[in-house]
Amino acid sequence: MELREAHLPGVGRKYTLTLKQGGKIVLILHNTGQRELFWIEPKEDDPTLCIKLTEEEAREMAFILGGVRYQPLPADKVNFLLQEVLMEWLPVEPGCAMAGRTLAELELRRRTGVSIIAILRQGRTIPSPDPYNERIIAGDTLVAVGTRSQIEQVLPLCKK
Repeated sequence: MELREAHLPGVGRKYTLTLKQGGKIVLILHNTGQRELFWIEPKEDDPTLCIKLTEEEAREMAFILGGVRYQPLPADKVNFLLQEVLMEWLPVEPGCAMAGRTLAELELRRRTGVSIIAILRQGRTIPSPDPYNERIIAGDTLVAVGTRSQIEQVLPLCKK
Protein backbone atom coordinates (compact mmCIF):
# COMPACT_ATOMS: atom_id res chain seq x y z
CA MET A 1 0.00 0.00 0.00
CA GLU A 2 1.23 3.45 -0.88
CA LEU A 3 -0.44 6.81 -0.26
CA ARG A 4 0.55 9.88 -2.27
CA GLU A 5 -0.76 13.41 -1.72
CA ALA A 6 -0.59 16.30 -4.16
CA HIS A 7 -1.72 19.92 -4.09
CA LEU A 8 -3.92 20.88 -7.06
CA PRO A 9 -3.70 24.69 -7.39
CA GLY A 10 -7.12 26.28 -7.62
CA VAL A 11 -8.83 22.89 -7.15
CA GLY A 12 -7.83 21.35 -3.80
CA ARG A 13 -5.90 18.20 -2.93
CA LYS A 14 -5.45 14.82 -4.59
CA TYR A 15 -4.85 11.60 -2.67
CA THR A 16 -3.81 8.43 -4.47
CA LEU A 17 -3.94 5.12 -2.60
CA THR A 18 -2.25 2.21 -4.36
CA LEU A 19 -3.74 -1.00 -2.97
CA LYS A 20 -1.92 -4.23 -2.18
CA GLN A 21 -4.32 -6.12 -4.45
CA GLY A 22 -3.40 -3.77 -7.30
CA GLY A 23 -5.36 -0.86 -8.59
CA LYS A 24 -5.68 2.64 -7.18
CA ILE A 25 -8.25 4.73 -5.40
CA VAL A 26 -7.91 8.42 -6.16
CA LEU A 27 -9.70 11.05 -4.10
CA ILE A 28 -9.89 14.65 -5.24
CA LEU A 29 -10.96 16.92 -2.41
CA HIS A 30 -12.17 20.16 -3.96
CA ASN A 31 -11.86 23.50 -2.18
CA THR A 32 -15.67 23.68 -2.46
CA GLY A 33 -16.08 20.59 -0.26
CA GLN A 34 -17.08 18.25 -3.09
CA ARG A 35 -15.25 14.94 -3.26
CA GLU A 36 -14.61 12.84 -6.32
CA LEU A 37 -13.58 9.25 -5.84
CA PHE A 38 -12.01 7.35 -8.77
CA TRP A 39 -11.16 3.67 -9.21
CA ILE A 40 -8.25 2.80 -11.51
CA GLU A 41 -7.86 -0.87 -12.45
CA PRO A 42 -4.46 -2.51 -12.09
CA LYS A 43 -2.16 -1.76 -15.04
CA GLU A 44 -4.52 0.95 -16.32
CA ASP A 45 -3.97 4.72 -16.43
CA ASP A 46 -7.54 5.96 -16.71
CA PRO A 47 -10.28 5.52 -14.13
CA THR A 48 -13.11 3.06 -14.78
CA LEU A 49 -15.40 4.51 -12.11
CA CYS A 50 -16.09 7.97 -10.70
CA ILE A 51 -18.26 8.69 -7.67
CA LYS A 52 -19.09 12.24 -6.62
CA LEU A 53 -19.82 12.73 -2.92
CA THR A 54 -21.09 15.73 -1.01
CA GLU A 55 -19.24 16.74 2.13
CA GLU A 56 -21.94 15.07 4.24
CA GLU A 57 -21.83 11.83 2.21
CA ALA A 58 -18.03 11.71 2.41
CA ARG A 59 -18.09 12.24 6.17
CA GLU A 60 -20.62 9.42 6.61
CA MET A 61 -18.49 7.10 4.47
CA ALA A 62 -15.41 8.03 6.51
CA PHE A 63 -17.24 7.05 9.70
CA ILE A 64 -18.07 3.69 8.20
CA LEU A 65 -14.58 3.03 6.82
CA GLY A 66 -12.95 4.21 10.04
CA GLY A 67 -14.95 1.78 12.15
CA VAL A 68 -17.01 4.39 14.00
CA ARG A 69 -20.36 2.89 12.90
CA TYR A 70 -19.35 -0.77 13.04
CA GLN A 71 -16.31 -2.55 14.43
CA PRO A 72 -15.99 -6.05 12.92
CA LEU A 73 -14.81 -8.85 15.18
CA PRO A 74 -11.66 -10.82 14.35
CA ALA A 75 -12.47 -14.19 12.74
CA ASP A 76 -11.36 -16.20 15.80
CA LYS A 77 -13.81 -14.30 18.05
CA VAL A 78 -16.64 -14.64 15.52
CA ASN A 79 -16.10 -18.40 15.30
CA PHE A 80 -16.16 -18.68 19.10
CA LEU A 81 -19.35 -16.61 19.37
CA LEU A 82 -21.07 -18.52 16.58
CA GLN A 83 -20.43 -21.80 18.39
CA GLU A 84 -22.39 -20.49 21.37
CA VAL A 85 -24.93 -18.00 20.05
CA LEU A 86 -27.88 -18.78 17.81
CA MET A 87 -30.45 -16.68 16.01
CA GLU A 88 -33.88 -18.29 15.82
CA TRP A 89 -37.21 -17.29 14.28
CA LEU A 90 -39.94 -18.10 16.81
CA PRO A 91 -43.57 -18.09 15.56
CA VAL A 92 -46.10 -16.77 18.10
CA GLU A 93 -49.21 -18.97 18.19
CA PRO A 94 -52.69 -17.63 18.97
CA GLY A 95 -53.56 -18.00 22.67
CA CYS A 96 -49.96 -18.38 23.83
CA ALA A 97 -48.58 -16.74 26.99
CA MET A 98 -46.82 -14.00 24.98
CA ALA A 99 -49.76 -12.73 22.93
CA GLY A 100 -50.85 -9.23 23.93
CA ARG A 101 -47.87 -8.57 26.19
CA THR A 102 -44.80 -6.35 25.79
CA LEU A 103 -41.21 -7.57 25.99
CA ALA A 104 -40.83 -5.55 29.20
CA GLU A 105 -43.77 -7.38 30.76
CA LEU A 106 -42.38 -10.75 29.70
CA GLU A 107 -38.84 -9.97 30.98
CA LEU A 108 -37.38 -12.51 28.56
CA ARG A 109 -33.83 -11.21 28.76
CA ARG A 110 -33.80 -11.23 32.56
CA ARG A 111 -35.57 -14.59 32.88
CA THR A 112 -33.94 -16.51 30.01
CA GLY A 113 -31.06 -14.45 28.61
CA VAL A 114 -32.72 -14.28 25.17
CA SER A 115 -32.82 -10.98 23.29
CA ILE A 116 -35.59 -10.25 20.79
CA ILE A 117 -33.88 -8.21 18.09
CA ALA A 118 -36.82 -7.91 15.69
CA ILE A 119 -40.46 -8.78 15.19
CA LEU A 120 -41.73 -9.91 11.78
CA ARG A 121 -45.37 -8.86 11.45
CA GLN A 122 -47.62 -9.11 8.40
CA GLY A 123 -44.82 -8.82 5.86
CA ARG A 124 -42.92 -6.04 7.60
CA THR A 125 -40.03 -5.99 10.06
CA ILE A 126 -39.94 -4.13 13.35
CA PRO A 127 -36.20 -3.91 14.17
CA SER A 128 -35.15 -3.35 17.79
CA PRO A 129 -38.73 -3.39 19.09
CA ASP A 130 -39.54 -0.95 21.90
CA PRO A 131 -39.81 -3.25 24.95
CA TYR A 132 -42.40 -1.03 26.66
CA ASN A 133 -44.70 -0.04 23.80
CA GLU A 134 -44.58 -2.82 21.19
CA ARG A 135 -47.04 -5.60 22.03
CA ILE A 136 -46.49 -9.10 20.68
CA ILE A 137 -49.48 -10.35 18.73
CA ALA A 138 -50.49 -13.80 17.52
CA GLY A 139 -48.98 -14.45 14.11
CA ASP A 140 -45.79 -12.49 14.86
CA THR A 141 -42.44 -14.13 14.37
CA LEU A 142 -39.83 -13.13 16.94
CA VAL A 143 -36.19 -12.98 15.87
CA ALA A 144 -34.42 -14.20 19.00
CA VAL A 145 -30.71 -14.36 19.88
CA GLY A 146 -29.30 -16.56 22.63
CA THR A 147 -27.76 -19.92 23.37
CA ARG A 148 -29.64 -23.11 22.48
CA SER A 149 -30.68 -23.68 26.10
CA GLN A 150 -31.84 -20.06 26.48
CA ILE A 151 -33.97 -20.24 23.33
CA GLU A 152 -35.45 -23.56 24.43
CA GLN A 153 -36.76 -21.77 27.55
CA VAL A 154 -38.65 -19.28 25.37
CA LEU A 155 -40.19 -21.78 22.93
CA PRO A 156 -43.00 -22.94 25.27
CA LEU A 157 -44.08 -19.33 25.76
CA CYS A 158 -44.70 -19.03 22.00
CA LYS A 159 -47.01 -22.07 21.89
CA LYS A 160 -50.56 -22.51 23.13
